[in-house]
Amino acid sequence: MNVRSYLSQLTTVRSRPQQVICRNWEERSRILQHDVNLFCWTRSLAEPVILYLEERMQEPLQPVRCPVERKGLSRQLSAARAVWENTGSQEGDLFWKDVQNITHDFLDFSKDGTGILHLKVVADDACSKFHVDGYRLRLFTSYIGPGTEWLPEDAVNRYALGTTNEQIVKKPTRSQRMGTGHVGILKGEIPNQNQSTRGIVHRSPPLQETGQRRLILRVDIA
Repeated sequence: MNVRSYLSQLTTVRSRPQQVICRNWEERSRILQHDVNLFCWTRSLAEPVILYLEERMQEPLQPVRCPVERKGLSRQLSAARAVWENTGSQEGDLFWKDVQNITHDFLDFSKDGTGILHLKVVADDACSKFHVDGYRLRLFTSYIGPGTEWLPEDAVNRYALGTTNEQIVKKPTRSQRMGTGHVGILKGEIPNQNQSTRGIVHRSPPLQETGQRRLILRVDIA
């Protein structure tokens, strides 16, 4: 299914959202099904990538935010890499190639092949309230640290969105969390637009009390 087919299915009738947890990245197009609001690829990161990132996080890393497009992605990520390091390494090559691969595949879902990429270290509790994104699709992975927390439909009170987590979460034991390195594609909701599936309710895991830090990659398609 392509994006045009997906857009043609947007209606005022909303189905009960489903989530797809999968070991196969090739199944990622299932996020375009009208009743799916989360696709999660449950992969493991290569050890050299983890060691490279742990070493890089010993130094201050400037956050990267840049427009990206399929055709110029290699050049754009080379410029982003230059913000982080002056000299390359084989381990660094593996990491940046991974970023390029999953970002390129994700941008296939964009009608014009473009998005906004964010790569940064997070150490606070920003976005710790459960919410729905105001983007059509968002790619998200935590290379270091815990992944995004999300709620299956039977555990969320959507009428309480915008209030407190205690009111939003109906069944705390049903709360789910993506693992480190897992790659999620999250469906959101564009304000003032009707669509067939409600966006996934999710949040960033609280960090301040644990002292943990996260290195996250996010790519947004409006």
